[in-house]
Amino acid sequence: MTSRERVLASLRHEEPDRVPIDLGGGTTGIEVEAYDRLKALLGFESRTKTFVRDHVEVDEPILQRFGIDTRYVRVGAPRGYRVRLDPDNSYLDIWGVRWQKPASSLYWDMVAHPIAEPTMGALAAYRWPDPHDPGRTAGIGQRARALREQGAYAVVLDNTGFGAFEQGWALRGFENFYTDMVAEPHFAEALIQGVADYQVALYDYVLAEVGPYLDVVMVAEDLGSQDGPLISPEMYRRMVKPAQKRVWQFIKSRTDAKLFLHSCGSVRRFIPDLIEIGVDILNPVQVAAGGMDPHELKREFGKDLTFWGGGCDTQRVLTFGTPDDVEREVRRRIREFAPGGGFVFNQIHNIQPGVPPENVMRMFETVLAHGVYPLRG
Repeated sequence: MTSRERVLASLRHEEPDRVPIDLGGGTTGIEVEAYDRLKALLGFESRTKTFVRDHVEVDEPILQRFGIDTRYVRVGAPRGYRVRLDPDNSYLDIWGVRWQKPASSLYWDMVAHPIAEPTMGALAAYRWPDPHDPGRTAGIGQRARALREQGAYAVVLDNTGFGAFEQGWALRGFENFYTDMVAEPHFAEALIQGVADYQVALYDYVLAEVGPYLDVVMVAEDLGSQDGPLISPEMYRRMVKPAQKRVWQFIKSRTDAKLFLHSCGSVRRFIPDLIEIGVDILNPVQVAAGGMDPHELKREFGKDLTFWGGGCDTQRVLTFGTPDDVEREVRRRIREFAPGGGFVFNQIHNIQPGVPPENVMRMFETVLAHGVYPLRG
């Protein structure tokens, strides 16, 4: 089977020749430090390229080395926009949110938010990014078409940024936005719907270029913490779900691609809602979070969802385990998620700084060796 045939079979909940493998998306990839160590172990020399912050654009020889079945297309930056680092190692993104990476850290944090007050006047004064900026689609149609015509790999549109809920608190700040949803619900709903308006306009523009060539469209909206929901299911259904439904149904009206949702943490209580409003694929399947038992997820939702992730716990095993620990973990997750298809292997979220390259090697080698159908344990 070709890689594309393998992925599509699994998305149809059929068993292909082996479990498909993904690496390289905004939420399914590898960070700079871990990637540089992996390249050193492999003896592979290249200039490490990133597409946002420390998310790596994985080199084609590495993708082939590990049997990766997906290839990504991404929207570009607005024309004229460049990340400009200030002396404190911070920058403004296209939304006006300031990100900073302290000298003592490997990670970028949001440190300032552009909408200072929860008023309709402040919202009216906010300058939204232009969803029709020509830089967003520059070259994307040609790449998507070439990948589809080549036919070897599943073509995935990487996520274009946060969803309406997450972008809402990015614009206001986490604590402020949570307060807004209770104390200023009309403002909070207007902000959420404003982000959704932008997303619909952006996807209208982007999918006109790439919609016919895609197999998967990724969206991102974190709804879970380690132990439970980030928002009550009742408030989610009242304030967030309508905006998600509008955006996701619009996407599905413009392409035959499957809809892939990245949502970290304990999202078990939201899954029936997510299926109802169009989600076909769930990622990262954080099995160490509360309520995310693999057997239960596969039994309850395996006919409706493809699990894209869940393949190796990045919080503990991939980072702190031995290669043998990694192999045991991967083989266990294959047994739990792979029967009957509906499973694309990926580690749980991006491979983080500090992950031993030997563990990354063993993880992918184990999938290739033990993810062959019919499964033998």
